[in-house]
Amino acid sequence: MKKTIVYPGLDIPCELREIRSKNISLTIYPNNRIIIRHPKRVTKSFIFDFLEERKQWVKQQFEKNKKENPKKIEFETNENFPIFGKQRTLRWSKEEESHLTALSLVLSEKRIKSPKGREKYAKDFLKTLLEDFVKPIIQEKTRFIGTKKYEYRIRTMRSLWGSCSYDNKLTFNLGLIHCPENVIRYVVAHEVSHTKEHNHSNRFWDLVNTLDPNYEAAEEWIKQNGRKVLCYLN
Repeated sequence: MKKTIVYPGLDIPCELREIRSKNISLTIYPNNRIIIRHPKRVTKSFIFDFLEERKQWVKQQFEKNKKENPKKIEFETNENFPIFGKQRTLRWSKEEESHLTALSLVLSEKRIKSPKGREKYAKDFLKTLLEDFVKPIIQEKTRFIGTKKYEYRIRTMRSLWGSCSYDNKLTFNLGLIHCPENVIRYVVAHEVSHTKEHNHSNRFWDLVNTLDPNYEAAEEWIKQNGRKVLCYLN
């Protein structure tokens, strides 16, 4: 179970995470989620004092996020957001099947099972689009480096683009659906490389470079745009 406290004076929930480091830190994510990482034996009063000292900075970061980051997608008609890096306009349609065009994301109203089911259906369709794109890439790259045993899934994550467990369970962020195709390919290459090297050593990066020689351009795109893109579904 996650441990949380309420930020004094701001009434904002903060997640607490114990770490081995002797230092305490505070991270604010694009969706204004706050995580406090602290040594195991630190007292609550010390944490509250730490937060009080940074209250003004936190307020400034919230205002910055509000100005710089896009709103979460509501999945309403005529909303505009990128899919595979290209802006599309959402249209709810009476058509039987949902589909993606050069300019639009067309979602079938006939597929909605309840009045509140739009968001779930829309996310499920985006997940299908992303899986159709990444599945052959995963197969190609795992085959190339000789990884035979692995699993993968796609889900919404707040801060990670992907992950790979020690038993080669790959997880990809649904938010990748908004990224350009070269960025998606890089994230797949990155996580597949972890099936052989569970670290970020030179051998790991050599493997990434083998799977995606242009990975640095994708990394730069993530640095410039990643925070904003993570806001779309969180």
